[in-house]
Amino acid sequence: MLFKNAFHLLVDNFSLNYKYLLYKIIISAIAVGLAAALIVPNVAFLFSSAELDSLIELVKQFLRALVSGDVEFLNGFPSRFKDCIQALGDLIVSRTGSVVFVCVAAVVVILIYRFLSGMGNFVFGGLIDDKMSSYAKTPFTSSYIKNLGRAALWQVIYVPVTFVYDVAVLAICYVFFLVLLNVISFTLLATGAALMLSVALFLVAQAVKLTVFNSMVPAMVSEKAKLSEAFKTGFAHCKKHFGSLFSTYLVTSLIILCMCVGGSLCSFGAALLLVIPMSFIMLICIQFVSYYTFAGKKYFLTEDKIVQPKENNNGEDFYDKFDL
Repeated sequence: MLFKNAFHLLVDNFSLNYKYLLYKIIISAIAVGLAAALIVPNVAFLFSSAELDSLIELVKQFLRALVSGDVEFLNGFPSRFKDCIQALGDLIVSRTGSVVFVCVAAVVVILIYRFLSGMGNFVFGGLIDDKMSSYAKTPFTSSYIKNLGRAALWQVIYVPVTFVYDVAVLAICYVFFLVLLNVISFTLLATGAALMLSVALFLVAQAVKLTVFNSMVPAMVSEKAKLSEAFKTGFAHCKKHFGSLFSTYLVTSLIILCMCVGGSLCSFGAALLLVIPMSFIMLICIQFVSYYTFAGKKYFLTEDKIVQPKENNNGEDFYDKFDL
């Protein structure tokens, strides 16, 4: 039910995808500009190195072998992959000063990008909430200004926590991939199993993160709750409805992954211009649909359809609780 209603909400507010795409392009341009100024000059040695070229070529050969079923190549892939990684690591160690600066600069750029992106998610959540509560079409600029303070406060907490979480998850998936390559004796099976289970682990971790933080932004947007109250509400909803939220986010994450990969291959990346904003708006819709559902609040799903919680569906006038 959560997924179905969120999808209907996404379709009814489809124009938000284009606004979100424009916002993403703007903040991506800011991040690219910062990266070009701080990072690129200090990693030029890496891009021109034979070690990186060897690693990229090995990955290309691996993908071709995986598609064609070249068992002979796949049997020797683990040892060759480790050798390339070792050679690249030795090169990086030899330029420690530049690498440290690049790592710090990269973290700063990523945090700035995620902060601005999260600000946008908060604001678009406000637009979705206005549609759900009174079917109002709020301009993006006015919503951005109205939610600026609370959005910034939330991102100061959310961005560092989720950044550390995502880095830890990627590290675990990488180690998991290498371990499976060594544990399973048949290399073709090991490669397939390692990729499958690593991706599955990543999707599960993302679903857990989305589940835990599901109701906090809607509480701040819809109820104008303070940060402490939003955390309290969010953890209460997570504890009571973890199963339904987790399964919804897990399926949604898998669908998004398939759409991104499939869209990229079939359209040479052009589909991502629509798939990426749709994915983020869909996740925002799930947040607000689940919050309204768990809180027992009525909401507009479309202009002529109102969703009423079963326990409150007693025939009372929907508009009695709204200040129109």
